[in-house]
Amino acid sequence: MVPPPIVSSAASASAPDGPGGADGPTGAIIHTDDAATALSDKVRRRCFNCCTTDTSVWRRSILSPGKVLCNKCGLFERTHGRPRPDQYPHKRGEYVARK
Repeated sequence: MVPPPIVSSAASASAPDGPGGADGPTGAIIHTDDAATALSDKVRRRCFNCCTTDTSVWRRSILSPGKVLCNKCGLFERTHGRPRPDQYPHKRGEYVARK
């Protein structure tokens, strides 16, 4: 099941306030993880795996065709053949201070 697009109510700082402003009441920014969606001022990309909206490079998913991934998730998917996990388990044990 694909999560619905995230709608952010952040408006441009330079836009006038009120219903007569440049953005008006429909000034919401929509985030999408679909690679086929055309981008504009109001439609921005979101990583299909980790939901980040800020990355240096957007990559297409191999495991989920038609979806976009951030650079981290895309490289992990290409290298390991599976989605990047939320967090890695700690490989080392608890730190024990020596006396």
